[in-house]
Amino acid sequence: MPKTEFPSFTQQQLNRLLEYVPRLHRALGRDDADLSELPGWSELVGRPGRIITHEGRICLVCVLFGPSGAGKSTIFRLLTGIPVPAGETRRPMTFNCAAAVPEPLRGVLDLDELFPGFRMHPLTELDVLRDGQRPATDLFFQFYQDQEPKQVAESAWLILVDVPDFNTVEQANRTRAEAMLGRAETVIFTVYPEAYKDAAVMEQLRAAAGRAGHLVYLITKLSAPKEAEAARIIWEDVLQHVRDAPEFQTPRGDGRRIGEFLEQANVYYAPRDVSPRMKDIRPLNPDAPDFWSLIKGRDAVEVYWSNLLEVLDQGLSAAQGLAREAAATREELRRRLETSDQRIIEVSERIAGSQFPAGELVELIIDVVKESRPGWLRMITLPVSQAAGMLLSVRSLFKRFRKTERRAVLRDRRQLERRRLEEAVDVLLETWRRDFSTEADLFSARRCREAARHFQEQEPPPVRDDWKEALRADVRDWSKQHPWYGSLVGTLSEMLVLLGGAALVLDLAVSGGIFGAVGQLGVAGAAGAGSLGVGTVLKMFEELKLKDILEKADAKWRAQRRDELEAHLREHLAKPLFAHGWQERISALDEADPEAFLAAVEAIRARWPICRDAGGRP
Repeated sequence: MPKTEFPSFTQQQLNRLLEYVPRLHRALGRDDADLSELPGWSELVGRPGRIITHEGRICLVCVLFGPSGAGKSTIFRLLTGIPVPAGETRRPMTFNCAAAVPEPLRGVLDLDELFPGFRMHPLTELDVLRDGQRPATDLFFQFYQDQEPKQVAESAWLILVDVPDFNTVEQANRTRAEAMLGRAETVIFTVYPEAYKDAAVMEQLRAAAGRAGHLVYLITKLSAPKEAEAARIIWEDVLQHVRDAPEFQTPRGDGRRIGEFLEQANVYYAPRDVSPRMKDIRPLNPDAPDFWSLIKGRDAVEVYWSNLLEVLDQGLSAAQGLAREAAATREELRRRLETSDQRIIEVSERIAGSQFPAGELVELIIDVVKESRPGWLRMITLPVSQAAGMLLSVRSLFKRFRKTERRAVLRDRRQLERRRLEEAVDVLLETWRRDFSTEADLFSARRCREAARHFQEQEPPPVRDDWKEALRADVRDWSKQHPWYGSLVGTLSEMLVLLGGAALVLDLAVSGGIFGAVGQLGVAGAAGAGSLGVGTVLKMFEELKLKDILEKADAKWRAQRRDELEAHLREHLAKPLFAHGWQERISALDEADPEAFLAAVEAIRARWPICRDAGGRP
C-alpha cells in the first residue's frame, strides 16, 4: 500500500529546493515571472507537499482541456455525475475553473494542500463561473458521488477539473486553462472533427503536450458507423502536422520533443450520441486500457506514480542546472574581478615605478643628519682633505647634472601623476572593453566617458609618510657608519636646491609614458636603460655612500605608492563603473549558496530508490 509521504529527509530537501530555487533565480538577475520557463519548475511547485491518500487510495487530479463544443461537459458528467449543461447551450464553465471532488473526501482532504497556489471557493452558484473578472488563481469546487462502487478498491480518488474554453473571445481563459496544467497528473485533451486543426486548438495542444505528465487525446462527436476509421484519419493528420510544425520540435522539461511526446499519447474516440455512455469511449489502439481504468482505475494509479517521479526528476534536473549555472556565474564574476584588478595593479606599478621622490629623500637625509650632528661631529677622524676631495667629486656630478636633462627629468609630482593617471584611465578602459567584450552595454562609450570624467574630478591620494619613516633608521645607521660625510651636509642642501625642492620627483619614463620601457623598474631600471639624468643622480648618491639607501627608498616608495594608486583606481574608476555591481551579484550568489543547493539535489538522488519504494510503484 502506498505511503502517505516521502521519507522525511527527502521531503525536507525538496522543501529546501522549493525555497531556494527562486532565490538562485533572482541572484542570477532574473525575474520571478521567468521561473515558469524553468523546465519542470511549475509542475514541481504545483505538486502538493506530500503524497495524498485516503483509505489506501491516491488522490489523482485530472484536467479536461479542449475547445468549446468538444464535449468536455459531457465527459465531466459521465465521470462525476454532476449534471452540468452539455450540448450546444452556453456552458456555465465559461470563465473559471471548477473541480469535482469525491464526496468521501469531504472534511478529510485539504484542498489548499492539493492545489497549492490556488484559492479554493465552494461552488454554490453556477453563475459565479461566468464571472470573467475573477483572478486566474480562483478555483471553485463541488463534491460528487463515486459512480463505480464495485471498482473502488483498485481505483484512485479522481479530482476532475474543468477549465474554461480557450478558443472563445475571452483571451484570459487561456491563462486560467494553462495555469491548471502544472497541477494535473493527467490531461484529457478533447477535440471534435470540425475544429481539431484550428490554429487555437493546435496551439493549446502544443501547450498541453509541453507540460502534461500524461496526455489522453479524445476525439468526440464522430459519425457512426465508421467512427474508428475517422478517428484514425484525424489522429494521423494531427501527427503529420506535429511532425512538420517547428513549434512541436521544441523540448519538454524531460528532454523529449513535444512532438515525440504526442506520438506516445493514448488516443480515444467516441461517437456522436444524444445519450453518451462511458463504455462508448473506446481506445484507438485495441491493446490500450479502457478509458475508465486509464482515468481513475489501476492504470491511472500507475500513471500517477510514473508521472510523480518524472516530474520530480525534471524539477531536480532543472534546479541542479540552475545551481551549476549560479556557481559558474559566480566564478566567472570573480575571475573578471581578478582580471580587472590585475590590470589596475599593472598600471599602478608602472605609475609608481615611473617616478621617484628624490627631493623628499634628500630632505629626509638632511633632517636625520642634522638631528644626529653633534654626535658624529665629535667622531670625525678623517683628514679634512679627504672630505674636501669627496666634496669636489660630488660637485663635479652636480655640474654634469646641470648640463644634462635636468629640466626633462624633474617634474612636479602632482602634475606628473595626474597626467599619468589620465593616461592610465584611457588604457584601463580600453583594456577592460577588450577583456569583457560580452559586456558591451556595461562598457559602452557613454558609460566609459562618464567614468573617466568622474575619476578626473577626484584628487589623487596623498602620499603617506610611511616609506620615509621606514628609512629613518637606515639613514641614522649611515650617519653613524660614515661620520665624515657629515661635513657634506651642505652639499646635500645644495642637491636639494638643485632638484628644486622636495615636491619634485625624477621622471623615470620621459620618453614612453607609463607603458614605456624606461622607468618600469624604478631608479635602477631607468639608469640601466640609459637615462643620463637618472644615472647622474644615482652616481651622486653612490659617491655619498647612499646608493643602498636610495635603492631601498625606491623600492619602498614604489610598493607604497602602488598600493595607494590601486586603491584610488578601484574606488573611483572600477567600483562605480562595474566592480560594485559584480560584487553585489557575487554576494547574492554566495547567499543563495549553490553548493548547498547541489548537495541537497544529490542527497535526494542518492535516496531515490527509497522514494520509489515509498511511492509503491510496481
